[in-house]
Amino acid sequence: MWRFLTRNKQVAAMMGLLTVAALVVVVMTTKGSEGGHAAANDEEPEDINNDPKVFSTFRLPTNDRFMASIGNGHVAANVFSDTVYMNGLYNGNKGESHRARIPNWANIRLNSTLSHIPYSPVYSLDTKEGAFKVRVDRERSIVTQRIFAHRYYTRAIINQIQVMAKAHAEPNFVRHEIWIAIQLIPGPDSEDIGFKDPVPEIIEGRTVRSTCGQTLKSEDIVYQPLPVEVCVFWTSVPDHLVAPQHGSRVFTFVMTADTNRTVAREEMIRVLQEDGEELYDKHVAEWQKLHQQAHIEIEGNLKVAKVVNAIWYYFLSSLPSEDSHQPLGRFYGLSPTGLARGGTLEDYEGHNFWDTEIWMFPSILLLYPKYAEKLLQYRLDVAYVAAQLAKVTGHKGYRFPWESAYTGVEVTQPCCPEVAKYEQHITACISFAVRQYLATTRNEEWLKHGGCDIVTNIADFWASRAVINYNTGLYDIENVMGPDEDHSNINNSAFTNVVAGYSLYLAQYVSCLCKSYYSVEDPDHWADIAWSLYLPYDEKNDYHPQYEGYVRGESIKQADAVLLGYPLLYKMNTTTRKNDIVYYESVTRKSGPAMTWSMHTIGYLDVEDKAKAGAMFSESYQKYVREPFKVWSELQSPQVGAANFFTGMGGFLQTLIFGYAGIRIHLDRIEITRPQLPPETKEFKIKGIKYLGSSLSMHIQATSVTLTVSSVHDQWPLVMNDGRYNVTLTPGMTVTLPKDGISTIRAVPWKDCKLPADIIGQNYLRPIGS
Repeated sequence: MWRFLTRNKQVAAMMGLLTVAALVVVVMTTKGSEGGHAAANDEEPEDINNDPKVFSTFRLPTNDRFMASIGNGHVAANVFSDTVYMNGLYNGNKGESHRARIPNWANIRLNSTLSHIPYSPVYSLDTKEGAFKVRVDRERSIVTQRIFAHRYYTRAIINQIQVMAKAHAEPNFVRHEIWIAIQLIPGPDSEDIGFKDPVPEIIEGRTVRSTCGQTLKSEDIVYQPLPVEVCVFWTSVPDHLVAPQHGSRVFTFVMTADTNRTVAREEMIRVLQEDGEELYDKHVAEWQKLHQQAHIEIEGNLKVAKVVNAIWYYFLSSLPSEDSHQPLGRFYGLSPTGLARGGTLEDYEGHNFWDTEIWMFPSILLLYPKYAEKLLQYRLDVAYVAAQLAKVTGHKGYRFPWESAYTGVEVTQPCCPEVAKYEQHITACISFAVRQYLATTRNEEWLKHGGCDIVTNIADFWASRAVINYNTGLYDIENVMGPDEDHSNINNSAFTNVVAGYSLYLAQYVSCLCKSYYSVEDPDHWADIAWSLYLPYDEKNDYHPQYEGYVRGESIKQADAVLLGYPLLYKMNTTTRKNDIVYYESVTRKSGPAMTWSMHTIGYLDVEDKAKAGAMFSESYQKYVREPFKVWSELQSPQVGAANFFTGMGGFLQTLIFGYAGIRIHLDRIEITRPQLPPETKEFKIKGIKYLGSSLSMHIQATSVTLTVSSVHDQWPLVMNDGRYNVTLTPGMTVTLPKDGISTIRAVPWKDCKLPADIIGQNYLRPIGS
């Protein structure tokens, strides 16, 4: 999907950090400056906070694309930008579809002049509380601004400004009211939504303005015949605040947005009825619930700990709240730059790619399986459109588009028709995500309500794509593009064929699981095709050529054939795995995205080359993470590409969970292989691993690895084998895992269904199992 170089850039929707020239009492830094200091240079601002969950700085990024964001899965925004985006709100026809910009009526700034006031604000992203904070320590008061998308009142973005008066040493000192100058900067009118003139009203004693408007262009006239309406409410913002000379006061300003005017207005009413601190505490409590469910702890390596906490913060900010004051609507998935971005070409316009299922999904699945289900639900919601795409391209079943947004139609930009035409592996990647979901949840209800259908229809697509070659006795999949986008219109991509084979095998397996309520005529035909799919393999060099006809030594863009070893876990000799990793590292462009090096990290761990794994681990994040708010770039510094690149983040999380922790997901078990510490780390904990309804935690130290059982599901009691003994896992138990071996955790079989063979490249004349 990395095609920014071929795109024609549009004017960015976000204005970024605005410098406000106004006389005020509070000092604030603006873009590219430090309060009371000379203008900043091009060096990244420093994170001055030693708390692994809080990132603080005296200076904001000079490039506003690296600014922190806030969000709750319904609404999101980059801090101090003029833009709010909302889940499922797009404007533009087909390839021009992008997130629709709502003016940011929550963009409130504490105004400043910098020439003569000596105070330096501290800007902080607090991932523990899910808020961005600005603190100014003045002579007479401390001013703190909190900006957050409320996790319970999910239609609301909230600004709270607390003014706390300081005590004075002189008892007879004459005090006056404290004035704080502020300014609302919503930005220009939206070019995506035709908003009406705002209408004022009084709600809970506050002046509130509201407006409604409709998106200007439909994504597809067939699947979206009508525009989408959105309504916004916001509290009036004065040009200054007046606080008492003693004690403290909290001023609260609110913006709400929804496609339903009644919902947005009701949210405004309820938020304004809350006490300021209680309102914030309720938001923080929802964030803490997420932390209690699952989290990763890194001790001894503050930089990595902060990177990990930032990733989870940004991921969860784009995922819907589990507990919302008003019911949430349909969820439209995770795009490569999250909900706070996506109005422009360079940030992928809020579209869904394979990035979701391959790069973000696995870590989310293992720690937050309910969110994984929501990601799959998006694919179920647009499956009927995928059926039409398969039909018009001459195939059966479901063919999912390379990029999708509101309707599920293909929305790849006109600049890049080749990726839409050839990168068909996304359809198999969706099936692979389903496979992992079923392996870790055994969710029968999900199968009944669309799961059986999506798996079998994806298999039907690949069965209709594969063509028997009587000269080789193998099935070919021609005219595709693998993950490496430097090579298009190729035949028999190694990655595509293996993941397509898995989707065919999964359909056979799922047809058995679903047979009491979902009828399939001949499920074995899928497995027969999978068994005989062509698999490129060079016996002389003992490695997998990327595709049929690949010329050894030719450079590639990013991880492709190496993905056979992980995440696909395709069976191969250790020598083949090592040769794949070593060879493709030598021909991969260094300008590629971070996930390539994440996969090479895991590959070198698989072949027990710890030193090389450590080098790849550093390569996978250090040149991509931008300070001070740990925003990932798609490309290595000083280049950018997409900003806040979730795809790279997801790859990095996998190096920790599936690399150093050694977890592997199989249909009938999970394995923990040679768990070890990441580089320069003293302790590594993964809390809240979810497997078949149970909750487990790993604690990795230099000399020991332990597994603690928090809960076990009654339907699926778990037994662990450490290579010597079987141990039944019970709540409260802590067991020691071997550092140099494989521990296996499994439950009783799921129905009487034979596991798939998961092997391809066998002559069709040779029966499966021979």
